[in-house]
Amino acid sequence: MLFMRTARKVVQSDDGKTFGDRLRAFRKVQGLTQGELGQTVGVSTRAVCSYERNECDPPVHVLVGLASALNVSLDDILGRSGGTSLKQEPAPRRWMRKIEQIQKLPEHKQKAIVQVLDMALKSAT
Repeated sequence: MLFMRTARKVVQSDDGKTFGDRLRAFRKVQGLTQGELGQTVGVSTRAVCSYERNECDPPVHVLVGLASALNVSLDDILGRSGGTSLKQEPAPRRWMRKIEQIQKLPEHKQKAIVQVLDMALKSAT
């Protein structure tokens, strides 16, 4: 038996972005990899990749989990709102994880990291 893949209609919102475009953008804003997002939501990295490439649509329960994990509304992730609005969050999760790692280090190593960050920030401005 031969299975043929049929063309899949990809729906764009008024801003010209697809669901996959919005998902990828929100994921990157949060500083998450596809694997990290998948693990948070309970799906594989490959599933997140497929959603971002508009190869398939997530089930409703996964869609709700994606919106929650990315700190956005369902309307935002579906492109049904006037503009995308991330809920206020102090810093992307990746930064918070780094800070937690630094806090576990001995004080002298924490001070060294702060000095390196200060120098980097000073040269960047």
